[in-house]
Amino acid sequence: MALSKLQIWNMALAELPEQRIDSLDDVNLASDFLNDQYQPAIEFLLEDHDYDFATRRVALALVPNNRPNEWQYAYRLPSDLARPLHLLPYSGADTVSTVPVYSWIGRNRGMETITPFRIGGGKLYGNIDGAVLEYATNTVAENQFTAKFARALALELASRVVMPIKKDTKRQGELIRMAEVARERAKADDMNRDRETARDFIPEFMLARMGYGDQL
Repeated sequence: MALSKLQIWNMALAELPEQRIDSLDDVNLASDFLNDQYQPAIEFLLEDHDYDFATRRVALALVPNNRPNEWQYAYRLPSDLARPLHLLPYSGADTVSTVPVYSWIGRNRGMETITPFRIGGGKLYGNIDGAVLEYATNTVAENQFTAKFARALALELASRVVMPIKKDTKRQGELIRMAEVARERAKADDMNRDRETARDFIPEFMLARMGYGDQL
């Protein structure tokens, strides 16, 4: 069952321990610190691992190219970019879905990794016309969190707010260690959900051209 932001806050408070809050709008010291640290804690976890639920795909918008001698195109980065993953080896005109396309064609696996790109000055540079970027977002709704990610988030949050709320260095050290363990468990759980570690992003029409249509 998906957890709400309030439930995650109260999970964090329970680890301090501290009295629970009844609303995100409660005016107290605990709510203030939780609110300040909540988004930074999420971004910290999302930048540490490519969670499936935080993976997005978008056709990028062209911007003026100030490196024409190095790259054919320049694109605007997504506003919610946490980390780029792959520049797909086909254009946005060939994209039929916002969901990654996976295949089981062994010799085609990993084609996404051979598409070069560079990020600099707030732009993505590449040689693909109509580029499509697969990336990790830093903006994810709570109802998309897995149970282990929510647990890792609650402990990360607790480790950040325990000192201003409880002034307890011993408990802070314990929570930091607990948060590290929970973070690794969340990452392992996510990897176990998708055992195919080498993914391709080859659209079906390209696979058909290669003669693999009957094998999908």
